[in-house]
Amino acid sequence: MTRLRAIFTLTLCVWVFPWALRAQPQPGWEIEALTEQGGVVYDFQTGIATATNGVLVKYGGTVMTAERVSVDQKTGETVGDGAVRIQQIDLVWAGEHVLYNFKTRQMRTAEFRTGKPMIFAAGRGLYGDITNRVYFATNSLITVDDISRPFLKVRAQRIKIIPGERFEAHHATLYIGDIPVFYFPYYARSLRKDPINFNVTPGYRSVY
Repeated sequence: MTRLRAIFTLTLCVWVFPWALRAQPQPGWEIEALTEQGGVVYDFQTGIATATNGVLVKYGGTVMTAERVSVDQKTGETVGDGAVRIQQIDLVWAGEHVLYNFKTRQMRTAEFRTGKPMIFAAGRGLYGDITNRVYFATNSLITVDDISRPFLKVRAQRIKIIPGERFEAHHATLYIGDIPVFYFPYYARSLRKDPINFNVTPGYRSVY
């Protein structure tokens, strides 16, 4: 009986141990719950991790937080839902439903907000060019006011965002309040750090 039990235990270890290893995040990934109610579940066969009730995902210097995520650790494709925040280089992106690839840095979302002091942007139809690592959006606005209803803003039909470099706006109109005062066929604003200033990077909380 003792010998039979030992054989059964050894067989169980041979079958279960490899599965247990696959249940952990793959090298380079960090996936953790942010609340006591949250939890992370790994699919043994596909390598996909899902989490709810607040989760943080890190890979390759990029950080995502959201209420719910689904992460394909093989391809890097990640779907975030609910108060999604992505910190990439020195920009923070925000949206409610975001498709992001941690390996190619391609991003797609219907509505978004992004920026760093002292330049912020919001718009629709954001998508990323994985070759040049630039982002494009339509029906967007650029402002220096970090508030929901900025007083001074530039509305544009199309914008181009190069993280760490600059914003570019095409067919842009400067507004003071709700009054259009000037039209720019092309408008650009640098994102490079000013050596005489310092910036504070926000944490994961949705207050930001």
